[in-house]
Amino acid sequence: MVALGRTRIGSRSGYINRFIKHVSRKIMMGHISEQLPKTFNVAAYLLNGNLERGNSQKVAFFSRQDNYTYEQLSQRVQQAARLLTSLGLERENRLAILLPDSPESVFAFWGAIWLGALPVPINTASSIEQAQHILRDSRAKILLSERSWQTKLAPIESPFLQQVLLTDGDDSFLSLLSQQPEEPFPCAETARDEPAFWLYTSGSTGMPKGVIHLHQSMVICAENYAKATLGLKPDDITYSVAKIPFAYGLGNTLFMPLAVGASTVLSDASNVFDIIADIHHYQPTVLFGIPSLYANLLAVSDIESLDVDSLRLCISAAEQLPESIWHQWRETYNREIYEGIGTTEFLHIFLANRLGECKPGTSGRPVIGYDVQVVDQNGQPCPPGEIGDLVVSGESLMLGYWNRLTETREVLWGNTMHTGDKYVQDGSGYFKFVGRKDDLFKVNGQWISPLEIEDILHQHPQILEVAVVPESDEGEKLTQVVAYVSLKSGKEPTSELGTEIYQFAKQRLTHFKAPKTLRFVEQLPRTATGKIHRKSVADSQKMALNN
Repeated sequence: MVALGRTRIGSRSGYINRFIKHVSRKIMMGHISEQLPKTFNVAAYLLNGNLERGNSQKVAFFSRQDNYTYEQLSQRVQQAARLLTSLGLERENRLAILLPDSPESVFAFWGAIWLGALPVPINTASSIEQAQHILRDSRAKILLSERSWQTKLAPIESPFLQQVLLTDGDDSFLSLLSQQPEEPFPCAETARDEPAFWLYTSGSTGMPKGVIHLHQSMVICAENYAKATLGLKPDDITYSVAKIPFAYGLGNTLFMPLAVGASTVLSDASNVFDIIADIHHYQPTVLFGIPSLYANLLAVSDIESLDVDSLRLCISAAEQLPESIWHQWRETYNREIYEGIGTTEFLHIFLANRLGECKPGTSGRPVIGYDVQVVDQNGQPCPPGEIGDLVVSGESLMLGYWNRLTETREVLWGNTMHTGDKYVQDGSGYFKFVGRKDDLFKVNGQWISPLEIEDILHQHPQILEVAVVPESDEGEKLTQVVAYVSLKSGKEPTSELGTEIYQFAKQRLTHFKAPKTLRFVEQLPRTATGKIHRKSVADSQKMALNN
């Protein structure tokens, strides 16, 4: 007998399969959470669902270490739950996972949810200070990491941490798993609206905040975006550049492929050439990228061209994709990029461009199940073409920020969130990102969006990336437009090139929007999730060039 609370691996009752079809029929009605049983464990639902559908011998994920079928994944997850229980991890305790995307991180994440504990993935691109903060703030009882990170963090500044498990060494996490019995381990009878995991924000405006998500949230995002918007299929293979601790990467790699019985690739590729090698090796059908990935792939296309034959979908999220990059990608590879936007607080994408309905330079239109509006300072809807604040409602909205009551109440109004993003909606219902509320600035008394200027500069053939920020003249206190520019490989900064770029911008922008100062940098600073860190961009190592 299959129940969504306690499940048996060998069961073939078909209940979960019928339930999945039932939920799918209810998508158009919304309120997916109401279609789920009150007692609901999302790990059991997704893993046992695949066994019910006959996917036991299908590869769930590929990795350089090994490939794992759905049956092997289910077994390792239950062994992880048993191991963590034996080490004292109890229901509602936190398990911190500070690892690259790997089999160990997958087993531990689902294993913790299986036993009713809360996994807390930590991005390996985090600073030592950020990692220490997350360990302390989450009150994690156990940390799963690598020996190199254990050394970096020593001493770990958390009085709550009781044990550190390592993925390397004599008593590695995988070796400990192999010592566990293989018989089924009962899952916790959790509730659909009970916390299942935490994700931490990127910390671009202070220390990261813990975002609490529920068991039902993964199902909601999978139904609304993976199935209804992308049309993700069982024969798809997904490849995500965004990593598991990032909400975008968590969906791309962990729960969306499982929700449809697809396969995914676990990779820790850190440069564009390794990513190209991965894509050529694994032949994914869906590429979940970020704007900088597409820019870098285009920048090296003359050196090493990407074989896109396997790709049916190219997705971009995390930050605005320059329209010029979209057109270059289609011209070079004959593929469209389907841009979308989401937040950690909503777990995944709520605005998206769709197949056959793509409008470059926009975040697309609302994903089914989400109400998205642009409102003025009084909370009233803005007419098309008017800039306002983006507010979003939807079932996957977080429970709140951990121990941040004031911040939670500042952004949540009932089931609606004020995202802090400035947007404009056109007459066709497409939403265009203008910037974060603190990104916009005034020059000559007129508002400027850095993204507009950056998109023009991206069209220059020698520019790889650019960030536009305001800087004030110390003498007259006047705000001027400053552009920080990184060049494509092999290009050298010169005063002549600076003048050329300035003239290029001046010919395409209103005079007061053209950057008065241009500074070349080797690379732009980024947050742990890969977004350009605007607040620290002026502190980057400067290769002085002023116009």
